[in-house]
Amino acid sequence: MENTRTAAPVSWPELIAEQLNCDPSSEAYRADPNRFTEPLRARYGPVHRTPSGALVLLGHAECAAVLRDPRFGHGARKARDTTAYGVPARSFLLTDPPEHDRQRGRVSGAFTARATAGLGPRIERYVCELTDRAWRQREVDVVADLAQPLAASVLSDVLGLPPEYESRFGGFGEMAELLVRGMDPQQAVDPAAGARIARARTEFVRTFATLLRHSPEGGGTSVIGHLAEVAARQDGSLTLSEAVATCGQLIAAGYETTVGLIANGLHTLLTHPEESRVLDHAGAGTGVMATAVEELLRYEPPVHIAVRTALTDAEVGGAVVPRGTIMVLMLNAANRDPLVHADPHRLDLQRGSKHLAFGLGAHFCLGAPLARMEADLMLSALWRAKPHLVEERVTHTFGFVARRVRRLRVRLTRSPA
Repeated sequence: MENTRTAAPVSWPELIAEQLNCDPSSEAYRADPNRFTEPLRARYGPVHRTPSGALVLLGHAECAAVLRDPRFGHGARKARDTTAYGVPARSFLLTDPPEHDRQRGRVSGAFTARATAGLGPRIERYVCELTDRAWRQREVDVVADLAQPLAASVLSDVLGLPPEYESRFGGFGEMAELLVRGMDPQQAVDPAAGARIARARTEFVRTFATLLRHSPEGGGTSVIGHLAEVAARQDGSLTLSEAVATCGQLIAAGYETTVGLIANGLHTLLTHPEESRVLDHAGAGTGVMATAVEELLRYEPPVHIAVRTALTDAEVGGAVVPRGTIMVLMLNAANRDPLVHADPHRLDLQRGSKHLAFGLGAHFCLGAPLARMEADLMLSALWRAKPHLVEERVTHTFGFVARRVRRLRVRLTRSPA
């Protein structure tokens, strides 16, 4: 740890590839990232300084410290800036305070505990409708037929999407996935994918700019309505482009996180039958599944990498961190830190897990309570339906930030009612 020079500009996907001795875009890595991060932990411990001067963090305490500490951030003061690690900020997710706090504060009211609880009955109805339809079909793709429609319906309600647009964007699907891919650095996106991302972004901006311009007066109870009213004041506190970017951020992060949690979660349950029997014995009640969801978040998080930069000279885990140092936080590895979890590679649905799946600090996921509720209700209903895997082998979406099962075909053998 004696090397204390400021990190040179670095492509962090290449950095990951060098340190893990694999191609992070390969199916082998996406299928089991921990297979590659554990040897790195064994060799270097929780903090590893790379030849470029950047840091790779694998420890829970070290990742948590960076996520909480305002001395570490993204290096973007405004949404129009590019982060210190080469990704356009575009919205509050990748900007630092005070700009982050200003923009996040405008939409936080839609994600309070009270607002989330108020959505509970509606989410239950969506889950019942979707799983009843699945039972009639008997064989379904959990991703396309259940997780994605649920996430889309809930987000439509939160955003206040008009009915004529809800049918158009009811799936959000590929658009949301491409918006998430747009958070990856340009070096990690091939030209064909880059073109699809650009088209998705253009279509999204065109559509949501129209929605925000023509939102009806008095529609401020929804996210779109509230942002439209603020932008309409023309006092400079919120531009139309900022409002559009905020909606894009909520869709990209909220949609993919929820879909990933449900898809990864059910796949984990079905591929660990011994460990999952606790759900059968307990009847998969709400409280039991809620505890299980926390362990599923630890075991197979939908977001498995975060990147930060040192905004000033600092220290983490005993390592001196000069201003400008790039830090890659391997959240999947932090969630399996043996200093925090006994037998960390074992699934234990009664563990009551301590994890970093939703982050910490100023950037803690706004929609975490909502995603937990959706996963709890959907996984409980699916477990009552006694699903069986139709396809043993699954593939995963490609992305450095988010990772989930691409398709999960199951056969339901019992009514979820």
